[in-house]
Amino acid sequence: MEMLREVRAAGMAALQLPNVLRQRGCAASRYVAEGNARYPVVLVHGYAGTESVWAPLRRALADAGFGHVVSLNYNSFATDPVAVSAELTQQALRALAAASASRVHLVGHSLGGLIVRSALATSAALSAQTASAVTIASPHSGALLARIAPGRCARIMHQGPRSVLPGCDAPRPVRWLAYYSDADRVVPAASARLADSPCGAANLLIPGCGHLTICRDARLIRSLVSELTRTETLADRTARTDAGLELMAA
Repeated sequence: MEMLREVRAAGMAALQLPNVLRQRGCAASRYVAEGNARYPVVLVHGYAGTESVWAPLRRALADAGFGHVVSLNYNSFATDPVAVSAELTQQALRALAAASASRVHLVGHSLGGLIVRSALATSAALSAQTASAVTIASPHSGALLARIAPGRCARIMHQGPRSVLPGCDAPRPVRWLAYYSDADRVVPAASARLADSPCGAANLLIPGCGHLTICRDARLIRSLVSELTRTETLADRTARTDAGLELMAA
């Protein structure tokens, strides 16, 4: 059954290829609702993907009160990953300003997760204001199929990032979450998991999912929305504690 869903998802992705190839540079789609009281969320799709992969998650985020969501769009065949990383940084900082928020959540599927890592590693401003960095089926240790994929973006998936997770030593450390599946034939579970780090990265298994279907899986969506909410609760609790300590010191 899961294989059938993965084949269907691959067919839908193939139908989107003309739109992917027409994309020039990077752009973003914004979904903003009134009454938003949570941190903004920036979503980054994977190789050969489009923002349509996030439709179910966007609905769930809106239902949970995440009223400022940005989906980054880019042509992974023709765009330099450095440019995508820079655009992600700009869009995230703009979302922070537009939402008058103190922190932002970054979520990337597959290649998108590596773009998130790159953006946080190269922007101290973004790293200091990121609450959660979530990767979904991302090839942290590389993916064999990336070797036959065209474009510069594919190259960063050959071996995966070699740097430690950024944001671990910030005053308010980034909370890293890595979702993976034991049925992913594109990015093996061992590559999609994050190794032990000072951040205490959490690896979360969504069993039985394919590489293309995991983003739409109801279990992942429920877990992800819950984890983002939990991150904000922990951050608010820490902020109140810090404020109390400052008052006592005064």
